[in-house]
Amino acid sequence: MFWGLRRMNTPPVAAVLALMTLVATLTLSSAAKAALIGASSAPKLARVPVEEGRTLQIRWIISTTSAHSTGAFSAQGVLKDAATSTVLKTQTTPFNQTEGAGPLHFEEPLTITADEAKTWLELGYRTLEYNRQFSTGSERPSTVDARVSIRLSAQDSALATPHMNAPLAVHNQELSYKPQRFRSQVSQGLPLQAQLTVTYSGQGQLKGSWQLATVNPDSGQLVYRELAQVSKDLQQGMKDWLLSPQLETSKPGLHVLRFCALETLDKSETAGNLCPNPQLSTTLQYEVIENQQNTPPPSTPATLSAGTQLSWPATADTIIYELVLRQENGKESLTSGDYVGRLLIAAPNTATALSPQLLDELKPGATYQWQVSALDRHGDLIRQTAPARFIFMP
Repeated sequence: MFWGLRRMNTPPVAAVLALMTLVATLTLSSAAKAALIGASSAPKLARVPVEEGRTLQIRWIISTTSAHSTGAFSAQGVLKDAATSTVLKTQTTPFNQTEGAGPLHFEEPLTITADEAKTWLELGYRTLEYNRQFSTGSERPSTVDARVSIRLSAQDSALATPHMNAPLAVHNQELSYKPQRFRSQVSQGLPLQAQLTVTYSGQGQLKGSWQLATVNPDSGQLVYRELAQVSKDLQQGMKDWLLSPQLETSKPGLHVLRFCALETLDKSETAGNLCPNPQLSTTLQYEVIENQQNTPPPSTPATLSAGTQLSWPATADTIIYELVLRQENGKESLTSGDYVGRLLIAAPNTATALSPQLLDELKPGATYQWQVSALDRHGDLIRQTAPARFIFMP
């Protein structure tokens, strides 16, 4: 079987979720069922007046499976700025219940003083999150998280908009893959982009340059070239996102993507230096690997009967394999009318016989084409086999 790069239809989201639920259920039945399965807070959203401060009475509810009997514990709660994840306050009010099944209840007061609220608001923090992680110390430990979203509100307009006229100040830039299933390698020819997360205060125009370098395998040197320039107005959101152009994946090799914030987009002022201030840049490395199995399928179709098993190579991080079956019409491309059906096969299985329903749709002596797509937990395509053929001989 051979890997191809053409994407075909992915299954409906509902079908993928249904099968994922079935897989999770089967997994749970074969493993220990004692576990924490969720946590929530009451209230989930609260407002704190800056001029007064407030003590919030928070009730945490921890859910467990019916077989769970060892309680749960949480050492502390952490208050952060929601946009920048800056830790503002840690509250060491421990919760430790060593026995019992859920729902488990834990109540605690969280006090935010007027001075604290005013200081945080002046720093540009408006939405906070108070988070707790609950764990169990069983042989198969499990953890769950819950949080309260807290909005700082001010009647005084001077406090409410302390940075409306402040110039843009970028606090952090971070690159990640888009889609996130990619870690550091991508198969040759598959689409890949990156996403830049920017946390900032004030307002203004973010200017920058997307740049890409290919690592020289002999010298290890990098020579960047510009992919695109960007100019985006940032308001008082404190966090924003930029999507990169499509990245180079046509040839195997090691690449480094860089986003560099610039004071100006005038190339005459940055001639010879694509990134004048490296401290205002962030990089992301990825490797394009050659698709060794990207070769044409066999020219002579195999035959298939009711008991024939179709098999394909395993792909890491796969949740569902989708097998699509079409009838060949003798033309170069297939139309929607040639579609016969599909099967969803839960990983790690990498072989299947056709279902009785699909077999009923096949015509003796006809040639069919089948292809398998490996899908991740989001239902996104990871890899796809090249089309293969068989003649149905019942």
